Amino acid sequence: MPEMLARYEFKYLIQPDRVAGIRDRTRMYCEPDAYGEQGVYEVNSLYLDDVDWSLARQTLDGVRQRQKLRMRTYGWTADDPVFCEIKGRLGTSILKTRALVDRPTAFEIARGDPMPGGIFALKESHQADLDRFRNRMDRLDLRGRMWVRYRREAWQSAYGDGARLTFDFDLQGQAADPLHPFEPDPGHWRDIWLGAPGAIILELKFNGAFPHWMLQLVHEQELHRESVSKYVNCVVACGQTPWATSERGDQWITF
Repeated sequence: MPEMLARYEFKYLIQPDRVAGIRDRTRMYCEPDAYGEQGVYEVNSLYLDDVDWSLARQTLDGVRQRQKLRMRTYGWTADDPVFCEIKGRLGTSILKTRALVDRPTAFEIARGDPMPGGIFALKESHQADLDRFRNRMDRLDLRGRMWVRYRREAWQSAYGDGARLTFDFDLQGQAADPLHPFEPDPGHWRDIWLGAPGAIILELKFNGAFPHWMLQLVHEQELHRESVSKYVNCVVACGQTPWATSERGDQWITF
């Protein structure tokens, strides 16, 4: 069996005037993601947590081995599927599983409704990961708690090595309705401030060793790595928690 390479995601906060230069450099090694319009699309994620926001606290407390559960969709029509994802982190290494379901099933899962036995993932090969997602939901008593959305411009390596570069713009969040968690209110999105107006999250994602072209990009652009959690920043701004901005003033969170 071939050895599995660790997956890494390095994040950097940049200003809009930095995007063009980074994009021009990236074109030498990458092509726009096949999804969306020239690699640009909207990402909508419902994050799950318990009543004490324990998964958000893992990030706030700097827990080395932590996890997030989320339900992600890229569109709002009845035909747009939903990915049920577990994203684990051990230090800087990332492990993610995802299972594809249809929207009626997503509504039931987000509410924590009992699921029937058998195959209800859209792909039979995803069922084990979906069972794992639901079992973890039940064991930790997680429900849909916070919506996070943003626009993403994605570039994928032309070398087939799994490397990706993404720009995430216009971060917004809102607390989920406990009765209808998979139905965000179009009028209740809140803009999330990341230290300066218009700040953008640049992510470099790769397997194994840091690609040389990414290393050059970091040095040439004088980028400074920051671990910025979109979910936790939305919780800080929108969640009813002891560390919410209503309690401690407007600020953004890095870890």
